Amino acid sequence: MLARLLSVFFLILALPMAPAVAADPLLVERIDLGDNGPDTQAYNLQESGALRVFARSAAGFKRSQIFWQRRGADGSWQAPEPLPFADPRWRDSDPHLAGDGKTLSFISDRPGAGEQARGQLDLFEAQLLDAAAGRWSAPRRLPEPLQSPGYELGPERHGERLYFASYRAGGPGKLSIYQADQETEPPQALPAPINEGEANSDFTLSPDGRHALWWSSRAGAEGGGDLYLAERVGEQFGPALRLPAPINGPGFEFTPSVSADGRWLLFASTRAAPGSAPGLAHMYRVSWPALLQALGPQAQAYSRASLAARVSALWQALGHQAGQPADVARMAALLHPQARIWGQQLNAGASRLDLRSWSAEAFLAALRESAPRALHECEIHRELRRYAGQAEVYSVVESRRDPGRAEADYVGVNSSQWQLGPQGWQLLSLHYALELPGEALPAHAGRSGQCLG
Repeated sequence: MLARLLSVFFLILALPMAPAVAADPLLVERIDLGDNGPDTQAYNLQESGALRVFARSAAGFKRSQIFWQRRGADGSWQAPEPLPFADPRWRDSDPHLAGDGKTLSFISDRPGAGEQARGQLDLFEAQLLDAAAGRWSAPRRLPEPLQSPGYELGPERHGERLYFASYRAGGPGKLSIYQADQETEPPQALPAPINEGEANSDFTLSPDGRHALWWSSRAGAEGGGDLYLAERVGEQFGPALRLPAPINGPGFEFTPSVSADGRWLLFASTRAAPGSAPGLAHMYRVSWPALLQALGPQAQAYSRASLAARVSALWQALGHQAGQPADVARMAALLHPQARIWGQQLNAGASRLDLRSWSAEAFLAALRESAPRALHECEIHRELRRYAGQAEVYSVVESRRDPGRAEADYVGVNSSQWQLGPQGWQLLSLHYALELPGEALPAHAGRSGQCLG
């Protein structure tokens, strides 16, 4: 009976494109960080709730120093303060607060505890102990496997993973972006399209983790480097999209960051600024939602294609030859650990619809049983509604014991919910129901035997 019920699964994923809507023009605004002097620049601004950090320096990034600000009761930012462990003998730069709001990653040429200065920029971290009192821990130089004789730049900790750029030898470019999951293991360079061209740095993630941003000097970039965006699905990245004007321009754009509330893309640029010497960087902001709207469908094209592939994989995993089980390993990779499957079938003898439910574990256990008859699932219709990393799919599926037979043995409608998380798209729930006698299915592409995907 279970094998028969499973034969009616169907999902949808045809992604109908919404009509083009004229996007509001992107408005870039400068942010005043006390960098109005003729020889002062600011960069690496990051906002996280009631705190923000940034760096200021002279031209050439000389005498760089990290500042932090707290948001007052009226919602305005208080005056910036140097970090308590600032020391004029050393350069501190490229600050980033982790999602916990307490772990500060940065670079410095200061020596580690009990060590001699190396004359290079290395990776450090410090902890915010008491925001109200302004207390921070002493900086900790990160372990040697993460360091190199070359400069390290732009560290960011997202969860347990640390991203940073390095001039170390052996990378895919002169300056490349790396990730480290453990401090005791050597970091790994990110693949293309993140690392392409001679220089890539300042890797960051949007608050929901769905988009990566960084600067690159690859072909097509101007002014030494431009900002790029790529969709992130699991451990994979979609094509690199160069951000449009007026975000990118003839100057050097770098240190992108999306504010924790998702309202703003913050970035530094050496574009001409009133009262500023040429070549100095200042911080700017642009609406993050407006940017995504301006990028249009291409900003979600990679995840859309990935979702389509996962939906197709669902039906392929259910199919099998006579005397064989379904593809359990493939199905297990699609299911969220807390997924539930719901099946509805007419009980003609009792004049009612019977409903059954399986946990992900029970569902996989049922699929491991060999079925005496073959099963071929043919998805013939898909519809999709999506918001960010959530998707709802309606589908119609034909099930056949003999794939060469014109008429389907069973037809069913399916409603499934998917979530885009660290493992990529995963199925959260699926409800399927067999076609009812005497009640036609909603209009859809005809039963032509042509399967989607």
